[in-house]
Formats: sequence, C-alpha cells, structure tokens
Amino acid sequence: MAKQQRAALTDIQNASTEELQTYYDRWSDAYDADLAAMGYQAPQVAARLLRDYDIAGEEPILDVGCGTGLTGQALQQQGFNNITGLDLSPVSLQHAEAKGCYGELHECDITQPLPLENRQFAAVQCIGTLTYVRDTSPFMRELCRVVQPGGLILFTQRKDLYGDAFQCALDTVTAQGLWSLVHHSEPQPYLPNYDAFDSAQDIYYDLYRAAD
Repeated sequence: MAKQQRAALTDIQNASTEELQTYYDRWSDAYDADLAAMGYQAPQVAARLLRDYDIAGEEPILDVGCGTGLTGQALQQQGFNNITGLDLSPVSLQHAEAKGCYGELHECDITQPLPLENRQFAAVQCIGTLTYVRDTSPFMRELCRVVQPGGLILFTQRKDLYGDAFQCALDTVTAQGLWSLVHHSEPQPYLPNYDAFDSAQDIYYDLYRAAD
C-alpha cells in the first residue's frame, strides 16, 4: 500500500474530500518513514522560520493540516509546547496524538470554516497542505481570523501551483488589509528523493503578519 500511495501523489491533487481522507488514512502507518525516504524537510524548515521570528515557546500555535504530526514534532523540537493540530484524516490524527506534541487535535475539513474562536493563536502554519485547497482567499481569511493581531501566518506552496491565480488570491487578502508579507523564500526542495517530482515541485515558504 505504501508504494501505491507514493505513486498516487502525482494524481491526488484534485481528489474529493472523501478520497483525500481515505488516501491519508491508508497511508498513515507508513507515512513518516516514506516521507523521510523522500527527503522531506519542510516541517523542520518551517519550525526554524517561526523560531527566528521570536515567538515564545508557550504561545499558542495552530498547525493546519498536521497529518501524522511531523510538523508538530518539528515545532516541539524548536521549543514550542502549546500546539493545536487540525487534519482531515482521523487515522493520521491518532499517529499525531501518539507523538505527544499536541495539546489539542481536531478532525475537520480545513477547506470549510475552522471550528475555532477568533484570535486564538500567536502563529498559524500550513505546511505541505495547500495543494488541496482550491479556494485560496477564503481559506487565508480563516487563518487571519484565528490568529492574534500581529500574529504570524506561515505556509508552503509548490512552485508549479504558485501561478497568477494563487498570487491574486494572496494579493486580495493583502488588499483587504488582513495581513502583510514578511518573508517570501526562494524555491526550495520539497521531496528531493521522489522521482516523480523535480524542480517544478520545489516549494516557497511564505510568512505573513496579521493586521493589528
């Protein structure tokens, strides 16, 4: 199954919510080992980036699309200890819970309004997940809603998906006065040991600061 799941990575982008849930439920047992073999380092890069912007370890962090908890584990390794995770896959969330790095975990479809109160978090991250978010502007507005005034919003997006429509969606949220760009990285490797991906699937790390 793990080999089949890896092969399907190139085809899963337009899957339905139900298909995505099934896909990641089935992959969850082998997911961590498979991603390590593919050279996946985005959780560590993202966690270091948040650390560099002086967020205190006890401040609340939201990890959107947390999967099996690789992202939360990387945050914990950088000293963050108040992490909430959201994901579509209940089986993946079981693996995330077993890692012991989350204070709270919630199963939800992140493309819908998030089941969270306004202005809860000092920072929000969404790493390796935007591939599946088709309506970008509403999703980003949700992230702005749940982050505290002046809080940070960090996400990754693949180079081949960072086209005019995606940039326009980000610019729309900026024009609405909800955030401002802090950092836009150069393209960096996503899954360097995965033969089906090449430099077209490199990823950008974008960091925004929510309006005060």
